[in-house]
Amino acid sequence: MSFKHKKKFGQNFLTNQGEVLKQIMEVSGVEETDVILEIGPGEGALTELLLEASSKVNCVEIDRDLEKILIKKFDENPKFNLIMQDVLTVDFDKQIGEKVKVVANIPYYITSPIINKLIENRKYVDEIYIMVQKEVAERICAKSGKERSTLTLAVEYFGDAEYLFTIPKEFFQPVPKVDSAFMSIKLRKDNSRIEEIPEDTFFKYVKASFSNKRKNLINNISTLGIPKDIVREKLEQAEIDGKRRAETLSIDEFMNLIKVFEK
Repeated sequence: MSFKHKKKFGQNFLTNQGEVLKQIMEVSGVEETDVILEIGPGEGALTELLLEASSKVNCVEIDRDLEKILIKKFDENPKFNLIMQDVLTVDFDKQIGEKVKVVANIPYYITSPIINKLIENRKYVDEIYIMVQKEVAERICAKSGKERSTLTLAVEYFGDAEYLFTIPKEFFQPVPKVDSAFMSIKLRKDNSRIEEIPEDTFFKYVKASFSNKRKNLINNISTLGIPKDIVREKLEQAEIDGKRRAETLSIDEFMNLIKVFEK
C-alpha cells in the first residue's frame, strides 16, 4: 500500500530504519511490563519493535490514511491499541488511564505543545523518549547559554532532560532541512520543586524574565509591574547581577530569585 507524506502533519519517515530504531530501543530501555504511548506511529516501523518488547502499545495517530495501514499490520495483536486522534485532544484520564512510557518520533511542528501536554499528564507519564529537531533538543537540554528558554525551564521544573543521540537528516524521507535528535525527559516522581514554589508563581517570573531575550533581568522582571529600583534591590538580595539575561540563570538561581521576590 503506497502512502503519500503530508506536509501539514509534519511527516518525515525514517528510511535508514534498522540502525536508528535499534538505538531508540536500546536507549529507551523498554521492558516487557511497560505500557507504551507512541505519538505519530506513521507506517508502524517503531510500533512493531515496541509491540515485541512491551506489554501494550497505545498509538495515537491523526492521519486517517495511515489508519488502514496500521490496522492491517497490527490489528490482530492484542497488545495494539490505536487511537485515531490529535494527541493534543487526547483525554488521558479516559483514553489512557494508566502509567505509560512515551517512545515516539513526534511531529516536529507541535513539539512544545506535545511536551507540555505530556507534562500536564505526568500522573500517567513517567519517562519520555522522543525524536525532535536537533536544535530543539539542544535547547531543552542546555544547562547554560543562549539556547535556554521557557521550555528548558519548564522541563527542568518537572524533571531532567538528556540529549541521547543525533539522527542525520538524510535518514528521512522526504529529507527535512535539519538534523534530528533523540532525547529523554524523566519526570520527577516527587513534587519537590512544586512544593517549594507553586507552578503559577514559577512560570509568572520565568515568562517575564524571558519576555524580551535582548533585555536584562531588571528590565524584564519590571514588566510584572514592580518598580525597577525594587527589582534591582531584590536581585541583589538574591545575589544575582541584574544586568544578566534570563538564559544565563540556572533553575536553582531562578528558584532562589523567586523566593526573594515572593517574601
